[in-house]
Amino acid sequence: MLGGKVLHTYHYKAELSRTDVNVLYNMMLLRISSGYLPEEASFLMGMASDAISNFEKLARKRVTMGMLMDILAAHGKKSLNGFILFGSGRKAGHFPCHMLRTKRTKIIEHVLYLMDYTGTERLAFKLFELNPSYFAFPQSDEHQLKEIRDILDIELKDNWSNPKTPIEIYQHCCLLTDKDIMPRHIMKVIGEMTSRRSYPKLLPNKASEGRKITYEKIDK
Repeated sequence: MLGGKVLHTYHYKAELSRTDVNVLYNMMLLRISSGYLPEEASFLMGMASDAISNFEKLARKRVTMGMLMDILAAHGKKSLNGFILFGSGRKAGHFPCHMLRTKRTKIIEHVLYLMDYTGTERLAFKLFELNPSYFAFPQSDEHQLKEIRDILDIELKDNWSNPKTPIEIYQHCCLLTDKDIMPRHIMKVIGEMTSRRSYPKLLPNKASEGRKITYEKIDK
C-alpha cells in the first residue's frame, strides 16, 4: 500500500471562508515543499511551537496580513506572487470543512473536504508529506549542528547586543555555512544555549499577541 499501513487517523472540523481555505492550502503547500515540520515553520515565524499545527488542525482560522507575510518570509518568499487561489463553488461566507489527516508508516496525507448544500463532502485539496518518524535524521546532521554551534558561540560572545528573532538567527547561519541546514538544527542548538548552566547564554522571550519570540544574551 502506498505509504505503508495506517497508523492513526485524525479528524478536524470547523467553518471556514473561501479566503481561509486558500490561505490554509498555500501555507501547508509552502511548509511541505520546504521540507519543514509544523514546529519548524512556527519557529521561523517567531510564534509558539504549536501555532502552525493549530492552523492545520483548523483550531485557529483567522490569519492577519502580518501573519501571512511572516509565513511567506519564513519560507523565503517576499510577496503573494505564486499563491494558488481557487474557488470553493460556494457563495461568500463560511461553510463546514473537514480536515482528514491519515498518518501512515512512510507518509502523512492531509485531505480537506468542503460540505455542499446537500450535506455532501466535496474534495477541496489533498497534500502528502513524508512521515518524519519514519525518515530519521542522518548521522551527517552532527556536522551541521557542530557548525551552527561554532557560529552561534562566536555570535554570542561578540555580536549579540540586541534580542534576535529566530528567522534572523537562521538566516545568519545560512549565510555563514555552505552546509544544508534546516530550522530543526537551529532549534536544537538554540535549545542547548538556553539551557546552559554557564554564561553567556540565551534567554528566550516568549511570544505574545503581536510580538514574536526573541532570544537575548545574558551574561550572569
